[in-house]
Amino acid sequence: MRRGAVLGLVLSLAGAVAEAQLTDRIKINGYASVEFEKQTGDEGQGDPNGSFDADGVDLVINALLTDRLRFGTDLTWEHGPATEDGRGNVAVEYAFMEYFVRDWLKLRAGKMFVPFGLYNEIHTAKPLFVSVKEPFSTDKVDKLGSPVRFFPRWGAGLAALGSGQLAGRDWDYTLQLSNGESDSVNPFEEDDNGAKAIAARLRFHPLRGLAIGLSGYHDEASPEDVEGRVTQASWSAHASWEGTHAGVEGMYVWGKLDPVGSARLPRQGLFVMVWGKFDRVRPYFRYEHHDPDTDLDDDDATLILGGLNVRIDEGFYFKAELDRTTSGPLNSEIEGIAFNEFKASLAIGF
Repeated sequence: MRRGAVLGLVLSLAGAVAEAQLTDRIKINGYASVEFEKQTGDEGQGDPNGSFDADGVDLVINALLTDRLRFGTDLTWEHGPATEDGRGNVAVEYAFMEYFVRDWLKLRAGKMFVPFGLYNEIHTAKPLFVSVKEPFSTDKVDKLGSPVRFFPRWGAGLAALGSGQLAGRDWDYTLQLSNGESDSVNPFEEDDNGAKAIAARLRFHPLRGLAIGLSGYHDEASPEDVEGRVTQASWSAHASWEGTHAGVEGMYVWGKLDPVGSARLPRQGLFVMVWGKFDRVRPYFRYEHHDPDTDLDDDDATLILGGLNVRIDEGFYFKAELDRTTSGPLNSEIEGIAFNEFKASLAIGF
């Protein structure tokens, strides 16, 4: 009996040590959101029926394999996926190896978010948003009449990133080389031409709570429905500030699509958002504007929204807002028909 008790104690201690080692080296976090959208009128590009959306569930896993080597991945289940019924989506948002050299230099390889602007690298993490969704005018411009987005969501390839201080102020950068986007092959497996996409972002914090940054993206794509290559280039300037009782952020993006042998398509987008901070409640307002072709009149679109973000519990948020979308008559998506839409969500992070 005594031997059995001692053996049981040893096994329990061994299990506790193994568990401690596991939690020290591997961390699992995540987030989830449920949304509701309802267009208030009969006409427009919103949801006239009023629909609930099991928007997504993400598991974020970080494994520290050595003191210098980390593996990170984000696994997502979107819109209540059921593969046997062909519903929803299951995806690897990112999966990369990261090797630490110095604070100012880390090297990554794998599938990664494209480092552009304020939202793309957190676009699946809805608890980090003040609003229900990220801005359409800069990050989801296909919703406002552009043929493609200013930059793809993801890229497969290599990246260098790091951070440091300049005159006592923080800065950070990311530089990424990837296959770019493609509609003829899987861009996370192969490229459809010899050109590679380059993305970069630089941020600086001149004051406490204030960050300013620049982003750029350049690629040469080979779409199936276009003869020859299309140069895609986008640049942005962005800034954010958050104080004790208020915050503000904004971004301006300019880009072009330049097909060989065809006319160039210049476009631009911008947004500005302000919010207050009153304990658990954050009222917010955002103005967005997108011009799908700056050489064409009467095709621009505007989105204005206001709402409330309420922290129900630690990491648990309720958001509700009213959006109004308008456009010129030549906008290919909105077609000049203004509409209002009510949006709400529950988002949780853990």
